[in-house]
Amino acid sequence: MHTTAILSVVKENNNENAPLRTPAKFKDANAVSVTSIATVWTPASGKTITFMGGSISVSAACNVLFEDNSAAAGNFLWRTPELSPGVAYNFYLGNGKRLQAADRVVKATSSAAATITGTLYGAED
Repeated sequence: MHTTAILSVVKENNNENAPLRTPAKFKDANAVSVTSIATVWTPASGKTITFMGGSISVSAACNVLFEDNSAAAGNFLWRTPELSPGVAYNFYLGNGKRLQAADRVVKATSSAAATITGTLYGAED
């Protein structure tokens, strides 16, 4: 009998193999209004978020844009496809998208008047 070891890796931007990270932070989003841009994840002081995915549903048909947001303009992290109300949508971003600096928040906004409910996950380093 042969045994095969499986090591989970992902490709980094420089095309090097990197170990697959495990999410360490799980953030609750309970009926958060995203009709206009809203904060959905604030890191601990001095920490930088790595946004790795989530499981969400929406209250109305829309898509949801997640941004790395400072006090000024936001930077794209992830946009969902058009979602149906009340249907779970799971997304996984591998080792994630690291925000550009410490103490920056993840914000979300939708293409129509809606709330999001679910869990976002990742890490804070």
